[in-house]
Amino acid sequence: MPDRYRFGALSACEIVGDQDVQVRPWRLAAADSLVVAVLLGGEARLEQDGRGTSAGPGECLLYTGSRPFRLAVGGPYRYVVLGIPGLPARLAAFDRQVTCAPATRILAATLAEFARQAPRLDPATGRELGEHVSGLLRTVLRTAAPCDAKPDGLHTRVHDHIESHLAGDLRPEAIAAAHHISVRYLHKLFQRHGETVCGYVRRRRLDRIRRALADPGVAHRPVPSVAAQWGFAEASHFGKLFRAESGVSPREFREAALGRNS
Repeated sequence: MPDRYRFGALSACEIVGDQDVQVRPWRLAAADSLVVAVLLGGEARLEQDGRGTSAGPGECLLYTGSRPFRLAVGGPYRYVVLGIPGLPARLAAFDRQVTCAPATRILAATLAEFARQAPRLDPATGRELGEHVSGLLRTVLRTAAPCDAKPDGLHTRVHDHIESHLAGDLRPEAIAAAHHISVRYLHKLFQRHGETVCGYVRRRRLDRIRRALADPGVAHRPVPSVAAQWGFAEASHFGKLFRAESGVSPREFREAALGRNS
């Protein structure tokens, strides 16, 4: 039987075997969810959407369970499959920009070590590391889009300002005024990096909210209260944004992260 673990919202399943196996799912996932697998031993070949890729020990595979795929694993093998709520498969499984992104190599190394240490992690450490792994995977997917622009001093300062004012006024006008630039130039600054100002602010606030919803220390606080703290005053609007970004409702995310069944 596979060994299963849970680290907050992140779940993991470790599968070990000696014989070669081939997986062709007879039932597809209803949602366009992302599957992340890290190979710790053996070799694997994955095919989906007419394309394929191979992986060896210490490398990871990203694909979706909602479309047909074929996975061949050569034994003896050991691989870990990760499930992370809030990561819909918005990109093709073998998009070159994903597999070649610099952050992907960091992700693979992190996932491999995380998988090796999983059986020995205490609940608190596992929950915190699970959130870090989830955030790293979101970074990989976000940075997969081509971008030739290099961060400059102003871009870095604007990001630092946003990070330290996530609970405050982050309208483009306020951000631009704080850095003595025009709103138009602020928008151009973000466009060069493939982002929008409001989209970046929203994403960072949602990251903070996910972190809070996964924290047992604030489990007593209603979801609307947590959302309002990070700039989402309208509960219904926040709920729609959270589901669109995460694939689940805030309540479902909190229940999964805290290990609750209802």
